[in-house]
Amino acid sequence: MNTFLRSRFAAFTARFPTSYCLVFAALQVGFSSMNYAQSQPSDANAHRSKVAFQLPETGLITEGIAYDSQTETFYISSVHERKLISYSVKKGATDFSQPVDSLWGMFGLKVDPARRLLWGCSSALAQAKGITATSDGHTALVAYDLKTRQLLHNYPVPDDGKPHLLGDLTVSRSGTVYATDSRSPWIYRLDVGAKTVTPFLTDTLFRSLQGLALSDDEKTLYVADYRRGLLSVTLSTKRVTCLSCAQTADLSGIDGLYYYQNSLIAIQNRKKPYKVIRVYLDKTTSAIERVEPLDVDHPLSTEPTLGVVVGKQLYYIANSQWEAFDDAGKPVPNFSAAKPTILVLPLN
Repeated sequence: MNTFLRSRFAAFTARFPTSYCLVFAALQVGFSSMNYAQSQPSDANAHRSKVAFQLPETGLITEGIAYDSQTETFYISSVHERKLISYSVKKGATDFSQPVDSLWGMFGLKVDPARRLLWGCSSALAQAKGITATSDGHTALVAYDLKTRQLLHNYPVPDDGKPHLLGDLTVSRSGTVYATDSRSPWIYRLDVGAKTVTPFLTDTLFRSLQGLALSDDEKTLYVADYRRGLLSVTLSTKRVTCLSCAQTADLSGIDGLYYYQNSLIAIQNRKKPYKVIRVYLDKTTSAIERVEPLDVDHPLSTEPTLGVVVGKQLYYIANSQWEAFDDAGKPVPNFSAAKPTILVLPLN
């Protein structure tokens, strides 16, 4: 949900309501140099991420990525071109969605393997080509049939006169979809068989919600808030706890978030150096035990966004290239576009 340019403290209206941008720009989160330094990888392992593959088309603003283990296919979302792309070693990169689908800018993606669905967040904003001012701020969940590539469902968030941007989502084993809104402080929910997306939870701790991940037992929903850090939601009671508030390590600026072996894998892109970190939880999974950087300031990771855990590896978007377009969605003159790059990082 890397929604605006890297100079986001001035341009991050999709991540933050205007009043929060000023607070965020002044916010300086303390670092625990001892806690972080003890966990730093050695120089030899500082860049453990390797290139997994690249897409030939530039100018996409690549944001989300999902994986279908049955067909060994990756799916990548494009904000600017308003489409989905599939990639496999055998077939290479091809357009998955069709222009007739009339998508908005595409953000987070998730595969529901049991139901053979590809879920995505579709949001209207200036950086999505052809979006008009009247559409800006509208958002929806969309679902595709993985086999036929047909758009099966489009569930818009009801228009309440406020701007919305569904930027990421997760899907439970039962098929329930949870999605975060980066522009209004809400988590949305879509139950199996439901015809509308419904507001699930808001809280005074919510500022700019980003990635989210379910625990293995699916009793807890972990949520990244770009300003506050990491939050946990007990789904049965809707109780929200700030996990990072007691931490001295800087856990703000997390975009992608993934649950992995009693820990959270997080992609931090608020400020340089950009990082992929592992946040270890205690035995109760309700508190942070320690933080370990996995890859810091990778030379190809010029603006990382979202990823997907495949086995014991994280595949993630390394260069989303939001900076190719200004706040009005116009191409930045003399911007040197690069092929969208997906890096792979071993987690163990």
